[in-house]
Amino acid sequence: MNKPEDALGDIAGLQRAIDASEFDAVLIVSPENLRYAADVQLASQIKIRDRLTVIVWARARAPVMVVCAVWEAIVRRGSWIKDLRTYREFYQRPIALVAEVLRELKLERGHIGYEGEYLGGVYCDELRQALPGVRLRACDALLQRVRMFKTPREIELLRQAYRGTANALLATFATVRPGESERAIARRLADNIMGSGADAVTGLTFGAGINTGMHMPGTDYRVQAGDILKCDCGGQYRGYYSNVGRTAKLGALTDKDRSIWRRLREIQHVLSDMLRPGVSGREIFERCTALHRERELPFAFGHNGHGVGLMIHENPLIAPHDQMVYEPGMVSTVETRVRWPGVVGYHMEDLYLVTETAPLLLSDAFDNEEILVV
Repeated sequence: MNKPEDALGDIAGLQRAIDASEFDAVLIVSPENLRYAADVQLASQIKIRDRLTVIVWARARAPVMVVCAVWEAIVRRGSWIKDLRTYREFYQRPIALVAEVLRELKLERGHIGYEGEYLGGVYCDELRQALPGVRLRACDALLQRVRMFKTPREIELLRQAYRGTANALLATFATVRPGESERAIARRLADNIMGSGADAVTGLTFGAGINTGMHMPGTDYRVQAGDILKCDCGGQYRGYYSNVGRTAKLGALTDKDRSIWRRLREIQHVLSDMLRPGVSGREIFERCTALHRERELPFAFGHNGHGVGLMIHENPLIAPHDQMVYEPGMVSTVETRVRWPGVVGYHMEDLYLVTETAPLLLSDAFDNEEILVV
């Protein structure tokens, strides 16, 4: 039998957060938070959003899961949540079942948290109509806060995901030959990401030559000797994302390549070392801006790092307005890049774990100190 302590995420921590919150109950509905809370992946939910799944989690109570009957067997086999209320798609309204559960919990006039970034207004209106006395308020920050702190199982999964994607990149770059199209190389990279153990390829930008100055999927452009190759890509591994950026050169490096890369690596080292308890994303972003200016490299980006987990971009962010301070157990990418659109671009992105002392590099499978020469 599946147990809460066997889950990838911190189920006990989620229970404590709900119990300590202002809410009588929270409604968990997004694919990422359902994956976290129920420890089961409902992949098609991302594509079929009206096949609503809702976890009704009341303070100091075991959660109840409202789920479409077509997913019942998957949930019963994979999740630790045992109280399921199923509905027949197109015959029953899932929100009607949610209202029924809230009545059963004596919360028809309760203060209910919901995911404001995901649950559509039509469903909120439906719930208010069914329970006129209910008070709804967004609880996104509560759920995001719990997910920011990674369990040892999550950290190991992220480490393996990043190693898999980085090795896929390394293997793909090593096979690039003049005359190949960007699109063909990108498809080979996608195959290699899947071969690394990913369940899906979730992001893949690949450019060569003048296309490295932009952030776009591979085109029919044919790679030439002397081209810079730049990629930002990732996969989904048991619901968790990787997001790796790397640069290579098809042919010998020039003095300009070495100069730009040396300056970018200096920036990367300084910023990654700042991922320590008590430092905020805003402080790192401001330092990044200053370092680019000092090294005469343009910087026109809105962020240069982010948390990763069940979403590609999670909190905390290395961004101009993010004042949240880092704490042990959080993870963050450091994404250092420069682009001259229509000319050339260089990119690196790695994942770090925040610890009590120095940050720990998790994306350690592809040595990024020098530009890889193919």
